[in-house]
Amino acid sequence: MSSLVVLLCAVLYTSVTRLHNIYVHSENISKGKDAKQSSAHPTYPASKALDKAHASSGSLTNQGNPSWWEVDLRGYFNINNITVTATSYSNSYNHMKNAYVEVMDKDVSLCSDVQVVWCGAVSSTVAAGEDFTFTCNATFPVRFVRVTRRSTSRIHLWIGHVDVQGEGTTKPYRSYYKPSKNKKVSEPFLTTSAMTAGDCGIVCHQHHSCIDFSYSATAPTDENCLLTDKALSAHHVNDTSWTTYTITCL
Repeated sequence: MSSLVVLLCAVLYTSVTRLHNIYVHSENISKGKDAKQSSAHPTYPASKALDKAHASSGSLTNQGNPSWWEVDLRGYFNINNITVTATSYSNSYNHMKNAYVEVMDKDVSLCSDVQVVWCGAVSSTVAAGEDFTFTCNATFPVRFVRVTRRSTSRIHLWIGHVDVQGEGTTKPYRSYYKPSKNKKVSEPFLTTSAMTAGDCGIVCHQHHSCIDFSYSATAPTDENCLLTDKALSAHHVNDTSWTTYTITCL
């Protein structure tokens, strides 16, 4: 009888563990997001590093010091791990050695109080197509991931692929939205109603992927609050009641 109880407990434990792993499993949250780098290369733009189909050649910066690549996750996430893959094209993989990975809560080009956590560094020897996986212990919601390479001289940064694993979380409570009048979100992921622009902002805050929102005091009640997670998705309109609010610093 005791053997049966032990067996049943083992089965239940395994089942619960499997269910737990299913529900907490993270996903690649960087795919299809907005990437940029310290200098633009016409053949190997920053976006190539987010597409696994281009992992053999990826993205490349011009020579600089530092040279960096960054992805805006267009939302706020708890990061589990980040995998950076070296290219396999010619000897290009050598241009990723000693690069290091960081996560940030704000845009470092706009904000002065950015929280940063260092996740890890690529080794000084890199093989073609080699993966480097880092665990980040950020205690704040993350929006930006940056890969940087420094040297005593001007150098390239060449990345094959970047995979960011994590789950959505609540964005920081304090935020500042810059208003732009006569502009309206063109690609909302949610169209809803709000009594005021502030109420619409609260709805935006409740969705971790919401970056910008539009509000109109005269539009139909169920269509006067538009939320978006896409960059540059607002366009000018003749209707002066519409205003788009964009997060600048948090």
